[in-house]
Amino acid sequence: MLNASRTLLAVAILLLLWQFGAPFSGVPDYILPLPTTIWQRFTGTFDLQVYNLAVTAGTTVAGLALGTVVGIVLALLVVYIDSLKSIVLPFLAAFNSIPKIAIAPLLVVWFGLGAESKILLAFMLALFPIFVNSLTGLGEIESDIIDLSMLAGGNPVRIFLKVRLMHALPYIADAMKVAFPLALVGSIVGEFIGGNMGIGYLVLTGQFNMDIPLVFAALLSITLFTTLGISAISLFENIFLKWQPSRRAR
Repeated sequence: MLNASRTLLAVAILLLLWQFGAPFSGVPDYILPLPTTIWQRFTGTFDLQVYNLAVTAGTTVAGLALGTVVGIVLALLVVYIDSLKSIVLPFLAAFNSIPKIAIAPLLVVWFGLGAESKILLAFMLALFPIFVNSLTGLGEIESDIIDLSMLAGGNPVRIFLKVRLMHALPYIADAMKVAFPLALVGSIVGEFIGGNMGIGYLVLTGQFNMDIPLVFAALLSITLFTTLGISAISLFENIFLKWQPSRRAR
């Protein structure tokens, strides 16, 4: 609660400095609109913001879900089939080094202007952090714990569900906090490259029409959606991961 109060106070101070300091700086309003102007544009186009944000949210969540499933499955394969480690890790590392914005035009050519290209781009950006954290959570377990679980009568399935998966869940949750904004970036970049709807398309529309308040209003929508998504992941942790020592100590 204290951290949240400090964050809100810092944001309020920043907005006040922006609101009352920008006029004295001489920056024209059409370049840097005031927070009150942005808020008026946001409320005036609220329905448009919600519609386009819903489109982007759909591709973002779909790409994140796909990245989570594939990332966990790949991590499992590497953990249980050690020979795959020398193949999967270098391949994913090399793939992750490629700027995804360079791939975006190809995806639009291959899959069209629909949701598919945005979902795939969101998936590509979300995959690597999910895979790395899942691999750490599933694989880096003390051998004594595995041995003790086997002595207690655990079979491979129960050991996976009760030991490996439970150990990996906090890692996966942390990875999703990183992967969610990346997936959102992927969706928006896809809309920049080739799209006729979505919050990224709305940003381009505002830029094309020199409607800078609309651009900032769309950025506000993106910020609110990102905050909501990360808060949902944190809520999942608070409800289902209370058994973590760090949370029990609070």
